[in-house]
Amino acid sequence: MPSWWPVGGPSMAHLWPIDGPSMVHSFGGMGNNGQVKPSIDAAPDKPDKMKASLLLSTALLGLGSAIPMTFDLSEEMIAKLRTGTSSGEFSIAATGTTANEFLQGGCRSVIFLYARGSTQDGNVGGSPGPQTIDQLKARLGETAVAAQGLAYPASLLDNLRSEGCDPDDADAFSALITKAATDCPSAKLVISGYSQGAALVHAASRRLSAAVRARVAAAVTFGDTRKQQDGGAVPGIDASRTLILCHTGDRVCEGTLIITDAHHDYEDLSPTAVNFIASKV
Repeated sequence: MPSWWPVGGPSMAHLWPIDGPSMVHSFGGMGNNGQVKPSIDAAPDKPDKMKASLLLSTALLGLGSAIPMTFDLSEEMIAKLRTGTSSGEFSIAATGTTANEFLQGGCRSVIFLYARGSTQDGNVGGSPGPQTIDQLKARLGETAVAAQGLAYPASLLDNLRSEGCDPDDADAFSALITKAATDCPSAKLVISGYSQGAALVHAASRRLSAAVRARVAAAVTFGDTRKQQDGGAVPGIDASRTLILCHTGDRVCEGTLIITDAHHDYEDLSPTAVNFIASKV
């Protein structure tokens, strides 16, 4: 039996998960201003547990049908999502949650372009972006790497879109990658992202010209929500230059949007990412 059960017609998705942790995140519908209202609901069939309902206007999101989706989140994770902080604990990184070294400082030998996950702070989030950046600089040299995060809303609901992200955000990431390729013709480009940011790596790559794709030395994703849909590949990037990192049990890598503990704490795979990047640049 699946962990969700959809009820409602094609224009609305209303999902009740029937298993999972004791607390899960819920969206309570649309407010008067058209914004989604969060709420926590008790499941009528199991009053001793808290269940998630997801009531979304897929027409508003530009979607044609109901989509199976469950956000299985602990109470602590809910609080972090509501405050916009990173979900999952992480070690303190020197980089912080924002990196603008390319846009503010220009070209370096390696330009690391990164898209953070949904609801994360800054433009590189709390994990695994900063840890990967710090370790890459330690490996290649502080002044050899320009780290640049993508400034985009990172809205949780954009995961429901057909590409797993807002197409405008994909356009913005593609434009940022193209700018780096154009402004810095001798630089090695690395594109990376976590969760929804991984979806942006996929979507942006589709939008790149062949010439710019050829400039991408490495594409690395963490907790990739588009791994299954794109057949374990990043569109247009050769497999030899692609690394998709997924924890065992991370179900977003299996073509679902079910969020489990395995979707967090990806900084433990930063060394693997850095080793791969260093071998390509």
